[in-house]
Amino acid sequence: MSAIKGSPKLDVPTDDDAAIPSFTDESGAPATLPEIGNGGDESKLRVLLGLLKKLVGVKDVASLRLSLPASLLEPIPNLEYWQYADRADIFAAIGDSPDEFERMLSVLRFSFSKELKFVRARLGKPYNSALGEHFRCSWRLPPLLIDKDTKEPIVRTHVHVPIQGEPAYGGQGGSGWTTPVLRAEDGGRSSETSSIRSSASGKKPALKPQKSFDMTSLRQAIPGPGVEVGTADAEAGVKDGEKVTVVFLCEQTSHHPPVSAAYYYCPERGVEAVCVDQITAKVSFPSVRLGPGPQNKGLFVRILRDGPGKGEEYQISHPEAQVNGILKGAYYGTISDQINITCRGGEGKTQLRAIVEYKDESWIGKPRFLLDGVIYRYTPGEDSEKWTRAKQVPDAKIVAHIEGSWMKSIRYRMKGSKEWKTLLNLDELALIPKLVRPLDEQDAQESRRLWDPVTQSLLAKNWGEATKQKQAIEQRQRDIAAKRKADGEEHKSLFFEADYDDGRPRLTAEGRKAVEEEIERVKTLD
Repeated sequence: MSAIKGSPKLDVPTDDDAAIPSFTDESGAPATLPEIGNGGDESKLRVLLGLLKKLVGVKDVASLRLSLPASLLEPIPNLEYWQYADRADIFAAIGDSPDEFERMLSVLRFSFSKELKFVRARLGKPYNSALGEHFRCSWRLPPLLIDKDTKEPIVRTHVHVPIQGEPAYGGQGGSGWTTPVLRAEDGGRSSETSSIRSSASGKKPALKPQKSFDMTSLRQAIPGPGVEVGTADAEAGVKDGEKVTVVFLCEQTSHHPPVSAAYYYCPERGVEAVCVDQITAKVSFPSVRLGPGPQNKGLFVRILRDGPGKGEEYQISHPEAQVNGILKGAYYGTISDQINITCRGGEGKTQLRAIVEYKDESWIGKPRFLLDGVIYRYTPGEDSEKWTRAKQVPDAKIVAHIEGSWMKSIRYRMKGSKEWKTLLNLDELALIPKLVRPLDEQDAQESRRLWDPVTQSLLAKNWGEATKQKQAIEQRQRDIAAKRKADGEEHKSLFFEADYDDGRPRLTAEGRKAVEEEIERVKTLD
């Protein structure tokens, strides 16, 4: 094992490490499951059920050496799939308010929006990342606004419009076919192509699909190199000068166990976020439980800009989740856990903290995806900083209550008030497409270019060729690791420092350069 710099207690296995759980064939190579049949849904289900039965009782499936047939995968690299800026407009607006309570609400909105892919698209298994693989992208968009009168969010780009026959969850829907128009005092301008009025008008947006839209041109899909829903009119009524840039950069820093480091940044608004991603998986047939690994300390959001809130850091913990519906071949996720959002730093002697509890689902009936929680004031260093259940919080410390469905809509009310306000209406949110450099501008270890042969074969439904290309890439990575070991070399991350035992990865000089290059590139696209 290679020890993380500055942390004698924490060992991080690398791809060169032999002391890891194995699920290998006679030669010691990762076990490869064959394709069965033509790779269609029925064949996938047979392979998947057979695999799950073998993995029952395995402590951590995610750390095994196991090569899946390509037909079980979605056409998207892992690093691109596991990013948390599905709504980069909400991330960009985190530090906009001078009020500490409203900033906590903004972080909560981001927390509930960061995994919108599990609401808008079906669950899927992306490619496993290779050691040293990296991905970068950006968004150019108007930040979310909060109505001055109602204090409710105004979604200004890529509004979700339900399509005919869309399922209760996992539906793609339309993106931005109709967009809110802001009042002049909020900086908006009218547009004949916009048909939804913002919540500032006192009316809820009438989210109706356009009858002239060809529904057959859309399919339920994981957004990525395959299909991403977008439209030229996704931002009707938005001035160019209102748009900001959000940049995302991540890198696979360990292959066994799979660990990646990530960085998010909005330069115009002075907001950044960092995290170490590690996922554990355990099969409890016929479902799979997913959760954060030991190196995953959550997501750390920081406010860098001058003014109220400067220096604040919000730590967002990750919940455990469960993948269900495997026997029916219709996967969906449920969460039966809790998360904490803890504000630290800044100037106050006391800070705000949120506890959100996801409710257990009943064995009978359809899942409801319910949650509730509280926002309360705590003193750093005291026991109140470690509370994990809302019932632990004395009434005197509570600031506000939260409730709703993480698949639909979430609301809040101030302590002592009976009036509920919308925190976030997920029904209004579509996935926002990423801006990614063309393949010919990417290097060999960049996710989309590295896995492009597999992606193209999957999109063509050529399952056998996809599996062949996938195995060739995996073997190439093993050859690289073997040569590195023979030469007595250790893998060194390109974009992130090795010292991230506190869960807060730091950019190297190359990492900072990559972020700046992405910021400059986006400017040329305006």
